[in-house]
Formats: sequence, structure tokens, C-alpha cells
Amino acid sequence: MTKKRPNIGGQALIEGVFMRAPKGAAAAVRKPDGTIVARDMSYLLPPVRTGILSKPVFRGAVNLIETMKMGFSALNWSAETVEEKKDSSKEKSSSVTKWLSNIAAVILAVVLFAWLPLRLAAWIVSLFSFSTGGLEQFYIHIIAGTFRILAFVLYIAAISLMPDIRRVFMYHGAEHQVIHAWENGSDNLAEDAGKNSPLHARCGTSFLMYVMVVTILCYSIIDSLVYLTTGVSPAAHWRVLYHLPLIPLVMGVSYEVLKLADKHLDTSAFARALSRPGLWLQHLTTRPATPEMLEVSETAAKMALGLDLPPEIEIAEEPSE
Repeated sequence: MTKKRPNIGGQALIEGVFMRAPKGAAAAVRKPDGTIVARDMSYLLPPVRTGILSKPVFRGAVNLIETMKMGFSALNWSAETVEEKKDSSKEKSSSVTKWLSNIAAVILAVVLFAWLPLRLAAWIVSLFSFSTGGLEQFYIHIIAGTFRILAFVLYIAAISLMPDIRRVFMYHGAEHQVIHAWENGSDNLAEDAGKNSPLHARCGTSFLMYVMVVTILCYSIIDSLVYLTTGVSPAAHWRVLYHLPLIPLVMGVSYEVLKLADKHLDTSAFARALSRPGLWLQHLTTRPATPEMLEVSETAAKMALGLDLPPEIEIAEEPSE
């Protein structure tokens, strides 16, 4: 009986892939001159969590926050490696612009994906005189959740028309194809990856779908309790104010659902049914990769796993602390 290989996961970068294994992490990109440069990013791995942070739900929220931090670091490195260096005189102004853009993006996201769906849903429920009371909160969140899912799908479909985003989605596919090859026992990851699907059940896109569904359930229950306590159906802006601090809870529950579904994928029809909407969504966020992209993904995976790399791979230095 063959020993089960450790799970690996990652994300697409600009002209590259980031991979994380249990004991290592690495990123690889293809530079404009065609060479592949890899960087060991194991220094970003968080310490092993103990106590309450290692328990279900809590571990999911912590893990996802740490994964996002690693992903942003890898993404910034890929951009710096692939793009030409800018004048130092422009770096400060571009940094300020980046921060202002990020703040504006967060505010816009809260308005479009939190406040507006809730406001529209409450208006529709009152317009059609749906049931009042605790049940009304479920109607509001089912409608708001549907709006969010439709808006997210339309957004992904729209940006997929951009050539640069399509390349990122192809690298997303390369990540999944190489992971499939690794899980299938291959030692020639890039060569065998092309035979595999760019879809994978254990994916961030699937996780986002779980989040949107779990949000409907969690916030419906919470708002029903608020209604039963106060006797008033909360306005959209009040809902947003107390929903936002509960996002880690929603993320943690969604993470546990994703792990359970992935664990029982081969044995449970229910788990496969849970995974299907996320896989459908991945038809928008992934594309089959080219052989050159699969080589980049293989490089990141092998470095993260501590395997030997070909001599032609350029190794980038870790940042000095």
C-alpha cells in the first residue's frame, strides 16, 4: 500500500504560481526572457498553532488569514520580478496611490456586496409582503445571497475577457493540473499535468462559493435572534455593522465544510454534490494551461516540497530581515 502524499495547494500569480506544502512554500514565475525564477518562501509559513486556534472553525479563520498574507507576499514578488523596475522617485507616490485604491476598493466591496444586496432584499420582501418575524430574515438573506452570487459570477465573467486576467486564470489551471498530477502519484509533474483537469475541489474559488452559502445561513440565524430580541427588523446599515466582525466565524465554518467535503469526496454523493457549485464556478476562474505554464507550476511545487530542481532554474534570494 503506497504512502499518501502530503497535500499541496497554492494560487496563481502574475506569470507564475505559488505553492504551499506542509513544511515548505515557494513561488515561481517565468520572466520576459523565458527563464524560470523560483523563490523559497518557507520563511512565511506560520508557526504550528495550539490551543483554541487549532480547534475547528477557529483554525479555519486563522489559516485563511495567514494564507492570504502569504499569497499577497508572493503576488507582490511576482509583479516585481516580471515587471520592469520603476523609478525610485515614483515609488512613494505609487505606494500612496495603492493604499488609497485599496481603501476605496474595500469601501466599494462593502457597499456592493454587503449593504446593497441587503437593502434590495429588504425592499423586495416588504414590497411583496412576505412573512414577517424571524422567517422574514431568512427571506432577506436568501434574496441578498442570490444577488451576491449573481454579482460575483458576472464580475468574474467580465474580467475574464481581459487578456492579462485570462493568463492568470491559465496559471490557476496550471496550479490545479500539477496538484492533480502530484496527488495521482506522478514524478513528472509538468509532463503528466496536461492530462488532468484544471478544476479542483480544494480550491479558493470553491471556498468563496461555500462562504456565500454559509453567509446566508449564519446571518439569517443571527438576524432572527436580533429580531426576536429587539422586535425590529434591522436596517441594512446596522446589519452590515455587526455582520462584518462575524466574517471570521463565517470563514471558519466554510473552511470546515470545504475540508469535510474534500475528505469524503470519493465516498460520499452528498460531498460531491456540495463540491459541484464550486467546480461549476471554476469553469470561469481556470483555463487549461500551456506546457510552459505547467513547467512553472511544477517548479513551485517541487521547491515547496523540498524536491530537487533542474540546474537551469534561477533561484531568487530570500529577503534579508
